[in-house]
Amino acid sequence: MNDGGNLVKYSFLKSKTFLIPTLCWVLFVVAVVIGLGADEGKHNSLARTLIQWDGQHYFSIAHNGYEVFPCPENPSYICGNAGWFPLYPLAAAMAGKLLVPLGLEMRWVMIITSLICFWLALLVLYRLVKMKYGQRVALWSILSLLLFPTSFYYATAFPYSLYLLLVTVVFSLLEEKRYLLVAIPAGLLAITYPSGIIIALPLGRMMLREWFDNRHFPAESSDRLVSQGKWTARWPALGVATITVGLALVAYFLYNWWQFDNFWLYFDFQAKPYYSHEPIFPLVSVVQSLIDLPLNNPVFIMLVFVIATTTVFYRRIIPVSWQLYMFGVLLFTPAAGTTDCYYRHIIVVFPLFVMIALAIETRRKWLLPLYGVTGLSLTWFVFLKAYKLGELM
Repeated sequence: MNDGGNLVKYSFLKSKTFLIPTLCWVLFVVAVVIGLGADEGKHNSLARTLIQWDGQHYFSIAHNGYEVFPCPENPSYICGNAGWFPLYPLAAAMAGKLLVPLGLEMRWVMIITSLICFWLALLVLYRLVKMKYGQRVALWSILSLLLFPTSFYYATAFPYSLYLLLVTVVFSLLEEKRYLLVAIPAGLLAITYPSGIIIALPLGRMMLREWFDNRHFPAESSDRLVSQGKWTARWPALGVATITVGLALVAYFLYNWWQFDNFWLYFDFQAKPYYSHEPIFPLVSVVQSLIDLPLNNPVFIMLVFVIATTTVFYRRIIPVSWQLYMFGVLLFTPAAGTTDCYYRHIIVVFPLFVMIALAIETRRKWLLPLYGVTGLSLTWFVFLKAYKLGELM
């Protein structure tokens, strides 16, 4: 029995489902190291370069925990590191318990945590897309992701690798109809990054659709599910997963209340005027940024690139649940009244990369080399250069 299990593991390690994403990941790591070390930047070490801006806050949380104190310039405002979600620094801190005693610096633990999560995310993404659209589309989905102009953020001390891992696990479990298990990664996603709550949109829609089918076509729905060997009451399981997203956030806010006597600490921290967070119709923010920002501004360039890419490669064949997630993430930051950091907030929109990859099956496949050249050019001449100089937040 044990030999059979070892044989299955060995077969998986030799399979394309493992080898292709792993090879892509290795090439990505090499490219990031070479790209960030090619020219002089703001910082003189690779580890420090990969931990900039918000990465410093995630590092401080992983290293010392949350800290809250009045802002020196204005004591009525809250300063510290309470404005950043806990799961990624918590995961890094747990990894640090194992790796720091071996002599590894905590900064490198943060980076290794990101890289390992990214590797696992590529494995899950490849398997998910292969299951739905085949091996060729799965490969091009990963390549499209890696060629995106700011994909190097997956190697930084930011939560995007963990985010991508969790969201691909969610949609993989949905694809396999293991609805009750979805609650675990969905809840964790909600405390990984603010836009993680977007996952409630596809989950809520699927729950309502299953509830409607169960209510109006109970016999047909029951027969279909029994024949598939699935639990007949799928909508309650989806409801649990949807509610878990909110419960995870409540748990995080309760921690702030217990630790700092402020249930709304996160929102109070983000209320500082320079964050410019206020609800607004997202397209208003996008149009305003396109009007106000100079043509060479990284945010302006990314907005134009994303709008053009989404328009050119859009495919209705993508499931509605994937599209809800995709457009939810693309519009999340503008809906908060700003487009700051838009270039990195949207790198987790894997359905967009699948849409791009699907062009390989159509007469529009000639657009793929154009996308690749454009993505690499923007990476090298705009975003990577600005990042190394510390100009990208």
